[in-house]
Amino acid sequence: MQYFKASFIFLTFIGWSDARACNNSPELCSKSYDRVTYLGAHDSPFIRDASTSYSSFGNQFFNTTTQLNAGVRLLSAQVHVAWNKKTGTRELHLCHTSCALFDVGPLKDWLFDIRVWMDKNPNEVVTLILVNGERIGARELESEYSRADIAHYGYVPEHVAKAPPPSNETNPTWPTLNSMIDSEQRLVSFIAPLTPDQANAPYLLSEWDFVWENPYEVTDPSNFTCDPDRPHKVTMSNAIESGTLFLMNHFLYWQQAFGIQVPDSRIVNTTNAWEGPGSLGAHMLRCSNMMMRQPTFVLVDFFNVGPAIKTVDIFNKVSKPVGRMNVTGRVVDVGMDVNSGGRSAGLFTVMVGIAVAIAGGWNILF
Repeated sequence: MQYFKASFIFLTFIGWSDARACNNSPELCSKSYDRVTYLGAHDSPFIRDASTSYSSFGNQFFNTTTQLNAGVRLLSAQVHVAWNKKTGTRELHLCHTSCALFDVGPLKDWLFDIRVWMDKNPNEVVTLILVNGERIGARELESEYSRADIAHYGYVPEHVAKAPPPSNETNPTWPTLNSMIDSEQRLVSFIAPLTPDQANAPYLLSEWDFVWENPYEVTDPSNFTCDPDRPHKVTMSNAIESGTLFLMNHFLYWQQAFGIQVPDSRIVNTTNAWEGPGSLGAHMLRCSNMMMRQPTFVLVDFFNVGPAIKTVDIFNKVSKPVGRMNVTGRVVDVGMDVNSGGRSAGLFTVMVGIAVAIAGGWNILF
């Protein structure tokens, strides 16, 4: 076994086997897409590290490629319209709430990084959830996928605007991970909001046709619930009966001055853990019991802490993951005194964000 050390990352590639391992486990290959739970990195490209001066708005400590290497299989991001400062041309960028606050660059560059990773990892199924901040059309989004050369991995369902009924052991209504890999349709893209375009972009799916979510704006761990929140007017009973997939939001915000909320890393060791008050495991168990099936997606901040991936492994009955990178479980945040809850270097970023928000008259939620 070889160990590689780089900064805070400790890499251990474990358990190689001759059998195909789908999403790091041979046991998952025969399961249909909707009967697996996928660990999700909330706001995947928005990083709290040295490259962003440990921005208080960052949701993850490690970049998207590291997330994927460590077992994350759901990536969420926010897409906004930006204008090239040199040419004045319209571009699609990944921005946290507003491109004036936190702009990490063009959407196509992030998609290209994911494509490179998928090229190198041919037995992995990846899901994207894009918050479409300015109702960008499917054709324009499709052009970004094409420019990143990732469109050919796109999964196209039988019906592009309706979820199939839920799978069971004898009737898989979604394809198995094996079949998605064999067909090379192993990138599932949900976008909200989106008007589907079956003729030109059949692999870009409206999130609310296929997915429902519980509340996401939580500042107290006692307030994690399983109640449907989006899309509007959905109830638990019709969500279960419709076959739409459950995305369980499980991350905390820290309330700042002027109504600004930032990702809360102070108690994330408990938030992402298997057990304890407000823990990921307790939340998943409660929701699974209510729904009589496990969540399809769980979305967390600071995925490496807890670590959240172990909780998801328990639900997937994965005891020996294959080919996964081990990443430190530490809270890697130089701007946070985790024990006292105080903030030092990160305070400057918060104050800059407050000033920009006041000047622009924005209501900053995340």
